Amino acid sequence: MKKFIAFLVAACLGVGAGVAISVSFQVTDVTDNSMLPSYSEGETVLVNKISYRNSEPKRGDVILLPNEVYAITGEGKVMMKRVIAVPGDTVLITGGKVYVNNKPITEKYTFTEGTSGEMDQVNVDEGHVFVLGDNRAASTDSRSEAVGLVSTDDILGKVIYKW
Repeated sequence: MKKFIAFLVAACLGVGAGVAISVSFQVTDVTDNSMLPSYSEGETVLVNKISYRNSEPKRGDVILLPNEVYAITGEGKVMMKRVIAVPGDTVLITGGKVYVNNKPITEKYTFTEGTSGEMDQVNVDEGHVFVLGDNRAASTDSRSEAVGLVSTDDILGKVIYKW
C-alpha cells in the first residue's frame, strides 16, 4: 500500500509540474524574417508567459503577440517584436532614426542601418507599448495602422531563449 501511495504522490507531482510548465512557458517557431538578425525563420524560441504578471515590458524586450489581433498575414499564428517604447514615452521616426523621448536610440540589433519611412511623433498610452521588428524593411509593426500601439493585455509573453 505504501508503494501505491508513493506512486500516486509521484504521479500527481509529475502532472502538477507538467501543468505548471505548460501554463508558464510556450515553445514557438519563428515563422518570418521580421526579426533578423536576432531571430531567423525556422528557429525555435522559448517564451515566458508569466513574465509580465508582476512587471511591465521594458524597452528592448522581445515579445510574442497574437497574429490574428495585430497582423495581416495569417490567423492563428504569432509574431515577435521588440519593445521600443513604454507608457509615457514618445516615439518619432525621421531621417532614418528612431527617437524615444526626443533622443535617438542606439540599435545594435537591427538588420540594416537606419529605419525607413517617416512617422510623426506618437505618445505611448498607459497600458500600451510601441514595437518594431529588427528587420525594419520586412516588418509589420507599430508603424503600421494594422498594428499601432500594442495593448500590454495582448502580450503573450517574453522571448527568453532561442535555438
